[in-house]
Amino acid sequence: MENSNPIQSVQISDSTIIADVPPTIPLSVAIARASSWRKMITSLPEESKLPYTNAACDSVAPLIPSQLIFRAININMRDIDLLKQEHPDASSVRLYMSIPDPDFPFQICGMLVPVDAQNNDMLTRSGDANTSKEDMLNNEAYSTVYDFTQPCPTLCNTTSPLFDELNSVEPYLRYTTS
Repeated sequence: MENSNPIQSVQISDSTIIADVPPTIPLSVAIARASSWRKMITSLPEESKLPYTNAACDSVAPLIPSQLIFRAININMRDIDLLKQEHPDASSVRLYMSIPDPDFPFQICGMLVPVDAQNNDMLTRSGDANTSKEDMLNNEAYSTVYDFTQPCPTLCNTTSPLFDELNSVEPYLRYTTS
């Protein structure tokens, strides 16, 4: 991990300091990482044998066509705020990858789970003495596993350089006007 400090101070200019911001990486690094992800995914063979040939050493088609590559997960800020309100004792949130419907394996979603100060998932709300294990496992009222993410492809910004490194970065550069 490039930055193990979850919060850092950032100096924007000689006179302006913004403290307690989450760690960021340069846009060029983000573009390179996203590109590496897409290249790695498209290089996976249809069969699970590596390198990129089958047992007979024939070339194997990519597992995922480029237009179906899972690229991102969109998370609504209101949902994040609600999650923070509901779990004020959580120190972080963990995103687990999931496939909601096995018939559609390329529709990858994320499940968000609050995490406590000891780095443990907080998977359920407290039940009373009469709450059964079955209720805890199968009743949404006890679950703290949130499924409000939207995958890309489905909800994508197809013009972003993070979506495709061939896209222009210019529309995404924000400058202050004097």
